[in-house]
Amino acid sequence: MTGRAKKAVAPKKKANGYKMPAPIATGEIIHDTTMKKKWRIGPSIGVGGFGEIYSACDHDSTPKGSNYPFVVKIEPHENGPLFVEKHFYIRNAKMDDINSFMKSKKLSSLGMPSYYGNGSHDYKGEKYRYLVLERYGKDLWSLFTDSGRSFPAPTVFQIGLQMLDVLEYIHSRGYVHADIKGANILLGLKKGTENQAYLVDFGLATRVNDKEFKPDPKCAHNGTIEYTSRDAHLGVATMRGDLEILGYNMLQWLVGALPWEKSLKQPKAVQEMKEAFMKSVKTSVAKMSGNVPDALIKFFEYINTLKPKEVPDYAKCRQIFETYLKSQGVTRNSKLIFTPTKKAKTTKTITIDESDEEPLKKSPKKKTEAKVVKRKNPKPKEPSPEENGENEEPKVSEKKKKAKRKSSEPSLLVKVKKPKLTPKATPPVKKNHTNIATQTSLEKRRSPRVVSFDSPISLVIGEKIPLKRSKENQPKNTSADMFEDSFEEKKPKRKEKILLSDEEYTEKRVVKKKVTTVKPKGRSWKDAPTVMNGRSPPK
Repeated sequence: MTGRAKKAVAPKKKANGYKMPAPIATGEIIHDTTMKKKWRIGPSIGVGGFGEIYSACDHDSTPKGSNYPFVVKIEPHENGPLFVEKHFYIRNAKMDDINSFMKSKKLSSLGMPSYYGNGSHDYKGEKYRYLVLERYGKDLWSLFTDSGRSFPAPTVFQIGLQMLDVLEYIHSRGYVHADIKGANILLGLKKGTENQAYLVDFGLATRVNDKEFKPDPKCAHNGTIEYTSRDAHLGVATMRGDLEILGYNMLQWLVGALPWEKSLKQPKAVQEMKEAFMKSVKTSVAKMSGNVPDALIKFFEYINTLKPKEVPDYAKCRQIFETYLKSQGVTRNSKLIFTPTKKAKTTKTITIDESDEEPLKKSPKKKTEAKVVKRKNPKPKEPSPEENGENEEPKVSEKKKKAKRKSSEPSLLVKVKKPKLTPKATPPVKKNHTNIATQTSLEKRRSPRVVSFDSPISLVIGEKIPLKRSKENQPKNTSADMFEDSFEEKKPKRKEKILLSDEEYTEKRVVKKKVTTVKPKGRSWKDAPTVMNGRSPPK
């Protein structure tokens, strides 16, 4: 029907049953009646399991870009986690209480967040609950995934120390966190707090139960399943359970994954695997890939000694962590490094002759170190074509050379004298080019001949002319004389002597083994009376 107004779309519900708030426009003003303050909503930062988180600022301030100093957590009034968290902050996040605890423990900083306001707000006919907190930087889970699911061991123990301080403060106020994980640990954003981790999200924070330890099936497996403590699997939140949850996080940051991560859809199976792990921590850790320091094993073993209602010895836990950090040359106030340590510098071995030392010194410095190995007996350099003159043939490129097959025969190192190169045959002289250096001694003695074509051809072709004539009978200016050199008897070539120099070098030679093969004695044709070509073989 026309004229009927459309109903507003109800916010969707998540799988956990919590109703998600509708998106709130940037610039919306929130009135805080308790603190008598106004807050202006900025861009959305993220969505939690129960509501949405927006950046925020004072109504009067004008932040540059996205530099909003606060966050506002918003959820519909029907949800409950923000209600629990709001009351926890009201009771335990006062600046005076935090400062007094820091003085008593002689701490320069504490990873406990402080809150700035809370209240209710109506937006488009829907009532919301909100909480104003300080804004922090990146969470450890995103840093963990960006670093290839691995943190350096000193960083893990530095964060462990900071979380121990926060847990001691929370426990001293009579609460347990029950949901410690990388997504709930944020780094400081203000100047000077970049290396301080803050534990946030107290939606599952509960009071410590003073009654007898008794499992509660209604609250069984509460928390994030991969980190849930054994007590929380039974439905009871304890102080020793918080330490156990912290230990599981540290183990994951070191090795990359927990042993039960493939069974997270079966809480009871995860519970049984954690029980088996904690019964024999040392052997369980030894089966895991990755380097786990003994300090973390000692921490798990100490947790096993605690009773359900016992207050942990935080000083003893700190000592375990600080002893390890001291062995690594790191303090609790050192800079947090999240990227994995770089691989060791590769050392290149360069073999050079002693004569090549100067060019190496002049080469520019590089990060990779180089080991210089001097060869005592360097192989003799083959002279270049420029040094040997025009008689030297060009070298065959190394790529064209066929690789020699490796011999299985034994080899010996033999000292050999360097041979002197013998001169090679003189190449033919080019046309219209007189090269005095390449002419033979015979050509130098003779004068250039003048060939006359007036002589009869019969002197050249058709008549038998003796090869050798006396000087008296020899005709002058005959055209046959020009062929005389080609008909001279060729003298046998002399064996070239190899001239050896005084220089010696070591050469690797293969000693060939004499292998005698014994052929199997076969039957002779004499032994068989066969007939070949119609005849019997001779006897």
